[in-house]
Amino acid sequence: MNETKGQQIIHCPQCGENKVKSTASAFKSMLTLGILACVTIIGIPIGIILIISAFVMKHSKKRLIFRCQECKHDFKVNDNTYDDYLKAIGQ
Repeated sequence: MNETKGQQIIHCPQCGENKVKSTASAFKSMLTLGILACVTIIGIPIGIILIISAFVMKHSKKRLIFRCQECKHDFKVNDNTYDDYLKAIGQ
């Protein structure tokens, strides 16, 4: 996993570990699934909904919520920290 290796920006406030994952990391998979669903006529409405949902999720405040992979604690970070996190993991 790219997100758990090498990032030193965000640490869990409960246990101090840096193995965190954003709850909005499903963006790529939702976008891919939406594009694949658009291949069939029946899947086009579902695909459009998935693609729109993915972009709404990417720009919502939910992207700032992280979960520690060690202690399973959920916590929120600010916008600047999130931007630094994205740079650290190469996105």
